[in-house]
Amino acid sequence: MLGYINEVDQRDIDQGNGVYSSGDYIGAAGIEYEYESYLRGKKGVSFQLKDNLGRIVGRLENGDRDSAAVSGSDLITGIDIDLQEYGELLMQNKTGSIVAIEPKTGEILAMVSAPTYDPNLLMMTQTRGEIFSKLLTDPLKPFFDRTVMAKYPPGSIFKTVVSLVGMQEGTLNPNHGIACHGGYFYAGRTYGCHHHAPVNNAVDALGYSCNTYYFTEFRNIVDKFGFSNPQKGLDVFGKYCHEMGLGEQLQIDYPNESRGNIPDSKYYDGIYPRNRGGWRSPTIMSVGIGQGEVQLTTLQMANLAALIANGGYWYPPHLAKKFKDNRTIPERFLKKREVSIDPAYFKIVQEGMAQCVIKGTARACAIPDIQVCGKTGTSQNPHGDDHSVFFAFAPKENPKIAIAVYVENAGWGSSYAAPIASLMIEKYLNRSIRPERLPMEERMFKANLIDKYLANHPVARIQPERTAPVRKDTLPKPEEIPSDAPEGLLNGGPTTSLDNISKGKGGKIQD
Repeated sequence: MLGYINEVDQRDIDQGNGVYSSGDYIGAAGIEYEYESYLRGKKGVSFQLKDNLGRIVGRLENGDRDSAAVSGSDLITGIDIDLQEYGELLMQNKTGSIVAIEPKTGEILAMVSAPTYDPNLLMMTQTRGEIFSKLLTDPLKPFFDRTVMAKYPPGSIFKTVVSLVGMQEGTLNPNHGIACHGGYFYAGRTYGCHHHAPVNNAVDALGYSCNTYYFTEFRNIVDKFGFSNPQKGLDVFGKYCHEMGLGEQLQIDYPNESRGNIPDSKYYDGIYPRNRGGWRSPTIMSVGIGQGEVQLTTLQMANLAALIANGGYWYPPHLAKKFKDNRTIPERFLKKREVSIDPAYFKIVQEGMAQCVIKGTARACAIPDIQVCGKTGTSQNPHGDDHSVFFAFAPKENPKIAIAVYVENAGWGSSYAAPIASLMIEKYLNRSIRPERLPMEERMFKANLIDKYLANHPVARIQPERTAPVRKDTLPKPEEIPSDAPEGLLNGGPTTSLDNISKGKGGKIQD
């Protein structure tokens, strides 16, 4: 995260407009790179007189032309150092990332990419070049910052987006449920869903993460303007996604941020040309459960959690908190971004996320005395083991932290991502872990998934900037639809009343 510095090369000198000269150092990565103009300071100048033997004999014009060096600004970040260190311990021997945000300000509290490297190894020593080369060729890619560069299918956490857009567009009635008989049936195929209690409304759908519900509701959004006109419906959906900061750079003060990918009608028209039959809502329905061509960075996932926590607005995530010399942080980080969705619908999604932790796929990660609103995800991986995903905010009232955790090749979201996020939340809010939760902490500390990652990546890959599936079929394959929970995990539980949510009673459970 901090990055490192390099000696300038000729390109830096040529592009520096006289700021740099041979032998100077420049921020080359991380915060050092992003705030180089703030941190580098200003060189001093001293004009000296010398005799014919090169000896200094005085100062030119008594030093009137001299100028003193000016130190660079001291930057204070919003990083909670204890939380950052704790996240790095939890992610040791794993591949993935953690991003935690203070929802009301957008300040980043922790930003962990794993595996990482020790910045001290890149100090200016004689062995620096050799160490740098080893890190650069390491198959685990420690220089590849997974918080902002990796683009992942978000899995079921994306169902929150479908819920919000569907309610705003009037295609999803939050008081209506759906009959799920273990899967979604279409064109003679079954797209599986784990066994769970009945889904009577939108809160239950999120709490139990019902695939059948979200295939149906995403198709309803896309087909709003007719089955033969999916382009318009999808582009309306995309408009809301961009308001949420999805499919675009969030403009974090950190280099190499990816846009992710929110596919629009032009994207699919290129894959499925109209003169060859085109595409319809069933073709892309896997997007409704966060699969298919949708891709988000971990930073975008955490920011989505912050947006939901705030009930409809967000500030661009940023590392800089302030400068000691009172210079202001960039103006873009102080500008509130609002989405055009009724705040009442955010309350329903908040309650659905709360029920996911109380009785749904993340209930094993509930924290005593802290009401966590979260959502698990299991991201299907065509190259091997699925990825574990979780995002959350806490507490439910007056949230202090929003977080996203992505652990590659770790399986269900409740297996690794949710416990890690739960521990991070507790550590931040309580500054300690309760004794009864220490075994879970120990299990996360000791878990080693590196061998599993390497087995899934015989040649470590970096996602290309824009990916497109090979056209083989106009429907997703049933076996490519992941489940959020082991079979039989969600076989009971009460139903949440939406009436109480709208009355501000926090989703009272009806017996």
